[in-house]
Amino acid sequence: MSCVSRSQSEEDVRAVVGTSGVCSPVNSEDVESQPLLAKGNAQRTPLPVFQLAILCLVRLAEPIAYTQIFPYVNAMVEELHVTDNPADIGFYSGLVDSLFAVAQLFTIFQWGRLSDRIGRRPVILTGLAGVATGSLCFGLSTSFNQMLLGRAMAGALSGNVAVVSSIIGEITDKTNQAQAFPLTGAFWCIGAIIGPLIGGTLSHPAERYPELFGSFEILKDKPYFLACFISSLFTLFSITVAYFFLEETLPSKVLENKLKAAAKAALLRSPSASSYGTLTSTATQKTRTRDLSIDTPPTCVDTPAPKSTKSSTLSLILDERIRNVLIAGFLLSFICVGFETVFVLWAYTPVSLGGLARKPSDIGYALSSTGFLGIVVSLFTFPALHSRFGTKRIYTGAMCIWPVIFVLIPAFGWAASMLKDRQKEMLAVIWTGLVGISAISRFAGMAFSANMMMVKSAAPNQESLGSTFGLAQSVACVARATGPAFASSIFAVSVDKKLLGGNFVWVVMILVALYGVSATRKVEERQE
Repeated sequence: MSCVSRSQSEEDVRAVVGTSGVCSPVNSEDVESQPLLAKGNAQRTPLPVFQLAILCLVRLAEPIAYTQIFPYVNAMVEELHVTDNPADIGFYSGLVDSLFAVAQLFTIFQWGRLSDRIGRRPVILTGLAGVATGSLCFGLSTSFNQMLLGRAMAGALSGNVAVVSSIIGEITDKTNQAQAFPLTGAFWCIGAIIGPLIGGTLSHPAERYPELFGSFEILKDKPYFLACFISSLFTLFSITVAYFFLEETLPSKVLENKLKAAAKAALLRSPSASSYGTLTSTATQKTRTRDLSIDTPPTCVDTPAPKSTKSSTLSLILDERIRNVLIAGFLLSFICVGFETVFVLWAYTPVSLGGLARKPSDIGYALSSTGFLGIVVSLFTFPALHSRFGTKRIYTGAMCIWPVIFVLIPAFGWAASMLKDRQKEMLAVIWTGLVGISAISRFAGMAFSANMMMVKSAAPNQESLGSTFGLAQSVACVARATGPAFASSIFAVSVDKKLLGGNFVWVVMILVALYGVSATRKVEERQE
């Protein structure tokens, strides 16, 4: 290739990649310090709506697969004759339920770290495929071990929450991330509503809908397969959409794709050698063909690969800013799952013992009705408050709600016990406490969106974003695994031994919540 042709190729590459000059050695720190989206100082950066919609679809698949077993898991354990003692059914169904989170605990950090190496898209697609396969295996189970295997498979391969959060962090900036991060929580709530509807409606379909499914032998032999199959179909649809439309956002992969596209475009636009003469030898033709190969870019773009800036696991843990975020995130998840556990126990406990004496259906109605409030708070209230007060204040303010909740619970219990001779007034107090406290907890849940934004801010660099989110989700899994057992045990001992008149559990939860507030105050955003 002539010198003129090579010079022209350089100009073409510069035109595609930018004016920084890809023909000279690339400073990876300079390249990777640039945001994926331009940050407008004067106005908010427009949200990448289409990509966020795909991520919401991806996020929706996991809670549907996770919660669709809830309505029938006890019946499935009983019908498979896992135990002859009806009192033990709850233990075995709880084991099936918890195995998803336990398996996820041991793999979610590794999925996040893998996404920092090979890209976000491959990990997202693998995770969705794993969830679909696990759900199908669960529906086809004919023994308890097979149930455990299907559930563990779905949990172990489900690391998408960390990767989805990483992608959101990479396609947004400080001007619009408050509108984007709450979407993951909102769509988890939506999936948690859809999942039980699928499981409850489509279990035993051959018996309940004989005109539609009575002729399918597989649905008679495996009465819970249809619910799992529909859940897997939704996941398969998510895989298809993500495969064709989800864009790669890992900075090193984005840069690599830009360089490849630039090299290809430069070669295609280069003048042919015939422009400089009419005689062309066979060797020259072969050289030109070899130069036009995409696999062999011209010398001027044959630049060194960007230097890796990924941080080791130990360096992430030793980073004080990340450590503070992890501690605060652990306490937030611990407090939340603890509240969910003791709230149901308190609402079910007799009034004479400080509870509200509500039936499970009443409790479910209160939780589901305020669940829609949680979606509204995530999508509208949080962004509005964030634009005025910022991440740190919202985080601390939302955490401050938890101690108030644990003060209100025994107060309403005491008020109901004082009015037990006046049914109308007592019912008014009971329903006000049941719905009111559940509604207040939805506002406290804003801390989760703020926590994700703090995790993004704490990441030392873009190349470690997946690892940082994976570490944060691993810590949250530990909290979700230990919180319910801790809270329910303290509640049982408190009521049984009448410690502090049965109120010992609330003192403990208040202290834990106050510690959570203190930990949140230590969290700081990384200055960019």
